[in-house]
Amino acid sequence: MDAIKRFEKLAAQDRFKGWPLIGEQELGSKVPFFGQLLHYNLKTGNGIEHYTSILRHFGWVVVFGVTTQNQVVTIVQWKPGVNQASWELSPGGIGRINPETPQEEILNRTKEFYLRETGFGGGSWERLGHILVESGKYRGAGPNDHGFRAHMYLATGLEDQGEKRNPNPNEIIENLLVPIEEFWNVIDSGLFCEESALPCALLALRKLGK
Repeated sequence: MDAIKRFEKLAAQDRFKGWPLIGEQELGSKVPFFGQLLHYNLKTGNGIEHYTSILRHFGWVVVFGVTTQNQVVTIVQWKPGVNQASWELSPGGIGRINPETPQEEILNRTKEFYLRETGFGGGSWERLGHILVESGKYRGAGPNDHGFRAHMYLATGLEDQGEKRNPNPNEIIENLLVPIEEFWNVIDSGLFCEESALPCALLALRKLGK
């Protein structure tokens, strides 16, 4: 039995349905730029334990974008949580979505935010899947969601549309174009380490045969 089938067999066991909820979930205070706190109690092997998660009210997307000149569009951005220059992929937050939002709408909104943030558009787009970000702390768009998804895309043949502008005046952000043949050096540097950008880059490079 291969590893995928062994995972599916384990995941189907009753114990992986999780610890039972005790009482009602309670919405707490709002967290600026993120969402809202959710408080709840679970009956675990340690007895009844209290948990607090964050409901993320906006969708998260990262795009490995390659221009017609075979340059990867990356961004250098300062964020208060990191408090230094962070090397990432655009666009990040794309506004409010939920688990039922159609993939077509997510893609259309991604293209809109990507163009607004980087100035690049057009080309061919392909979904690479998603990863779960901080699944122990974020629960998605509502109290019954579990696992905050970062959607990942590969875009090729992008062209500068001459429309770059920062989506928010409170952001410090700038494009950095990287020749695709240098990108493994970028990964090996350890500087390109944002948790959703790195797996997107690895999947994209594999898809591109790099």
